[in-house]
Amino acid sequence: MKQMKFLLVALMTVLMGMSVTSCMNGDDNTIYTGPAFAKCTNYFPATFELANGQKLVVNELSMPNLNIGEIYFFYYQFDTAQQPGNSQTLDVTLYAGSTPTSISAKSTEGPEKAADYNEATAPLYTFNSDTSTQPGILFDQYLVIPIMYWVKVESTDEKWKEELNKHSFILTYDFDELASGSTELVLNLNHVIKDGSEETVTRDKYTSTYKAYNLSSVIYAFKQATGVEPTKIKVNAKTNSSKNSLDGAANSTWSETLKTN
Repeated sequence: MKQMKFLLVALMTVLMGMSVTSCMNGDDNTIYTGPAFAKCTNYFPATFELANGQKLVVNELSMPNLNIGEIYFFYYQFDTAQQPGNSQTLDVTLYAGSTPTSISAKSTEGPEKAADYNEATAPLYTFNSDTSTQPGILFDQYLVIPIMYWVKVESTDEKWKEELNKHSFILTYDFDELASGSTELVLNLNHVIKDGSEETVTRDKYTSTYKAYNLSSVIYAFKQATGVEPTKIKVNAKTNSSKNSLDGAANSTWSETLKTN
């Protein structure tokens, strides 16, 4: 649980442009250890761009499975005695076996128009409960959401992977009643679980992940519907920290003012 909380705090650390230097070895330690939410720009050598434009180059290994343009999360290190922390490009190593993991939402997870098939079938465990679990805007284009949700804990890696693959987090919008000149983009985050028709699953534990949604298409659709780009974004989600059920779930909301070009 402590590790999960640290991961969630790490998101806000990066999005807010803050940094905390590792101090495990005392005040004289020059090794910086930090989290990265970054866009892959090259895979040989593996290169990632932070939201502030800084490049992180991982020279220690080749990662041909990276997808250029996707958003990845990982931990990295470098020696501040050898490279200034504000360098435009940093040569870094991956921390403690950390592997860049894509957090880009699947193509089937939107943003897309709301419909019967993408309505929520289950709640999130929590959403926007405090400053460490709030979403954030990355690169003025991606909505990054820390997601905590109910799962069934399985005994094998294969079964665990099957369980996780049943969960989708679909971002939807409905512009049917949107007035001309409206400036608020309202989205819904829908937790959809695909169980077998004869399967009864008890989910009484929770886990966490991140999702990065590219907002380009929905902002374009919003402008087509209203004539202007949105200046504010609001995300709604159903949450229930007592059980994996929409019965008794709360309506949770997060909002933020968008930067204008």
